[in-house]
Amino acid sequence: MLPDVLTPEQVAEHLQLDRETVYRLIRDRRLGAIRIGRAYRILREDLDAFMQACSTRPEVHQALFNRVLVYAERENPDGDSDEILEWLERVDEDRKRQRSAS
Repeated sequence: MLPDVLTPEQVAEHLQLDRETVYRLIRDRRLGAIRIGRAYRILREDLDAFMQACSTRPEVHQALFNRVLVYAERENPDGDSDEILEWLERVDEDRKRQRSAS
């Protein structure tokens, strides 16, 4: 079983990737990580989310879509599907702006 916090080297070994690939994924903000000084640490839940997002299995994509839909409907209960999509796009743009500002 994987520990709750992993180094990039541990993630690379687990995914059978080059260590530099893991660092590139972190820099590209595709893989969530915590920076402590000059060192990165990856939470196991961020690794799991990354792997789910990269999955080609249709049932994984459907499960992720369902989770997003439940969240969107909870935040915008009276909205139709177009309004929910617009809301999700605004949330996504806000998060991108926040990331680029930090």
